[in-house]
Amino acid sequence: MKQTKAIDPIAYIESAFIDRPKKSGDKPVETPEPSPRPRAERGKKPRFRKTEMSAPRPRRTRDSLVHNAVEPELKAVWEALPKHIEFLVSYYDDGVTSNYYGGFGESRNDLIKRLLDPELSLEEAARLLGVCPATIRRYTNRGWLAHHRTRGGQRRFRLSDVIRFVEEHGRTPEA
Repeated sequence: MKQTKAIDPIAYIESAFIDRPKKSGDKPVETPEPSPRPRAERGKKPRFRKTEMSAPRPRRTRDSLVHNAVEPELKAVWEALPKHIEFLVSYYDDGVTSNYYGGFGESRNDLIKRLLDPELSLEEAARLLGVCPATIRRYTNRGWLAHHRTRGGQRRFRLSDVIRFVEEHGRTPEA
């Protein structure tokens, strides 16, 4: 059996860094000059990333999509809703009911607006858009999704703002 030479690993590594005089057969290594940078890269680099809509789309479920997602009872209410709202806004007023109650904190129109355009929490907005709450925070920080803050500093969203975001940025689920 052939015996191998014992190698000291530390001495082997150190020998790589020892300066040795050039031998006559050594060829100089040619390194190409770096190409000039494009004009856009010559200036200062932007401090922040672009604020274009570059977030990933919401993931679809692995299960097949339910084609009839709206229940029949809800669909009937939804179709009759514009008629009922128009009737409630135009026909009644607070004049009659103000005699029976001490007073209201909000007008009838404010009540109808609050019911039709509810205030959503961060988690509710995330569920509607199909993304995680951190993504909703990112959208609000970049100014893509309108919001307001409570006295405690929590983000709140209007349903109309979430719908406007979907229309502007195409966040509707694929059919």
